[in-house]
Amino acid sequence: MNQPAFIGRERELEALTRALTKPQPALVVIYGRRRVGKSTLLRRALQRLDAVYYQATRVADVDSQELFKLAAAPVIGDDTAFTSVRGWEGLLRSLAERAAQRSKGLVVVLDEFPYLCENNSALPSIVQKVWDEVRERGVPLMLVLCGSRISFMETLLAERNPLHGRQSAELVIQPLNYREAARFVPAWSVEDRLRLFSVFGGMPYYLSMIDGGEPLAANIHRLLIADGAPLREEPVHLLQAELNQIARYASILRAIADGCTQLKDIAGRVLTAGESGGALSPYLATLQGLRLVQAVSSMDVRDGGRQRNTRYYVDDPFLAFHYRFIFPNLSAIQAGHGRAVLRDAIVPHLDEHMSWWFEVICRQWARYYGAERLRAVVQDVGKIWNADYDIDVAGRLLDGRLLAGECKWRRENAGAAILRELREHVASNPFYAGQADKVLHLIFSRTPATVELRRLIAEDRRAFFLSSSDLIGARRRKR
Repeated sequence: MNQPAFIGRERELEALTRALTKPQPALVVIYGRRRVGKSTLLRRALQRLDAVYYQATRVADVDSQELFKLAAAPVIGDDTAFTSVRGWEGLLRSLAERAAQRSKGLVVVLDEFPYLCENNSALPSIVQKVWDEVRERGVPLMLVLCGSRISFMETLLAERNPLHGRQSAELVIQPLNYREAARFVPAWSVEDRLRLFSVFGGMPYYLSMIDGGEPLAANIHRLLIADGAPLREEPVHLLQAELNQIARYASILRAIADGCTQLKDIAGRVLTAGESGGALSPYLATLQGLRLVQAVSSMDVRDGGRQRNTRYYVDDPFLAFHYRFIFPNLSAIQAGHGRAVLRDAIVPHLDEHMSWWFEVICRQWARYYGAERLRAVVQDVGKIWNADYDIDVAGRLLDGRLLAGECKWRRENAGAAILRELREHVASNPFYAGQADKVLHLIFSRTPATVELRRLIAEDRRAFFLSSSDLIGARRRKR
């Protein structure tokens, strides 16, 4: 495999570097899901800095302190005064004194900070105490707390908790978007570079395991299906890292991945006799907090009706793929029939699965790259659904214009009827009422436009056509 060592994260790297290169006190808090690339980002930012980097593991508190001392040794040298210190308060104070003696200060990183707190619940208060002293004295100690347990890290900074309001910078690391993910396989066809996102999502760890010299199906088999496949149990590990009882959470994810997007449909699949729909609420709230499920409301619904209008979607393509294709077929896979599962149960349905994620990709394009063609940044973007039709991409631009887009992931070329139907839907929808002259009509298509559709686009300065190549950024056009 010949993968780039570091893809994306330009903004995050810039913000982190800015926080860590000023010789003044800084408390930086970084968090995000497992495998999202937090540690890689940190190591990249620390390349040219004096930094003590310690990645915690689940060991006893006294062992963590000794391992932390070993991690500090390459930076502070063979210092018996430091190695004889006991307790986190003493260790952090000792490093603060060394930071005060350096013109550029000292960076101290506690990666997987929640692991340290499992065996020392007083550690956040200790950090607060030392940090308040460091800030008051102006000591150039840059302390970084990083963690994968999102709920813990958010609670750490919540009101009435020790570190509330003390952070100098807070970075929430999100998965890569579809175009960044596509950079891992530059030699693949444009269509397969988009399909990659529908299977492995935007987690750098998963993407780094892709063999760009092999087709997508071969990578699915090697990473998810074959005996010893490294990612087959990844969803279980992901849930176990955050939750105690994962069975119901897994059932909810599977139901949503199967197309149960409304609360009543999820309840019908998951709840037992005698349970009310309200029993799902805490589970769904937790999954949303973990960024695993997204609750979405149609953009044309006013605030008062949003809860009733809510639909739920798995917020991670990798999890959606697993619970749609791998989990239901585990028995056959474990019996040695993995290639048959791939051939008969996955590959024939991959484009059907892709049709939803193509919508997600198009909305991501609008959010991150829309200004390439629209000459303005998209302020917010979502979806509209109605009893009779959907508008796959709906949104507002900063200049006051509105978006209406239709997404087609199919083999035949995109025809003029798509644009005509989109215009009809826009004309009847309250989201666009009274603003017809501000609406941009976008057609997103896997395949090229027909001659007639190209003619209609050319005649309408507010109509745009975007192919798979346009989405990837393989080519740029003025309109």
